[in-house]
Amino acid sequence: MHEMTIVTSILAIARERAAAAGATVITAVEVEVGRLAGVEIPALEFCFLAARGHEVGEQAELVIHEIPGLGRCPACAAESAMDFYAAVCPNCGKAALEVVQGRELKVRSIRVED
Repeated sequence: MHEMTIVTSILAIARERAAAAGATVITAVEVEVGRLAGVEIPALEFCFLAARGHEVGEQAELVIHEIPGLGRCPACAAESAMDFYAAVCPNCGKAALEVVQGRELKVRSIRVED
């Protein structure tokens, strides 16, 4: 389950930023997860709950902002929603769409207390 590795990295970032701000308690970590990032959100949530007590405290919350997939057709330049990497243009039916949004996986913000 690579979600535990992702959570470990998220928690490391949160600890580092909290320490730099002089904070002692992390109350929430907000992340952006693209629909095409290959991350199972329920597994990410489970792993966060399992790991948070050892890393940032039992009350830390994980807030997930899911970013929809968006693709652009190289033939007609139409943009359309994507749920999978392999998608044909619904406008012209010619080319495979190029992903322009939905691969994100980043920490958006961290809420802390002194």
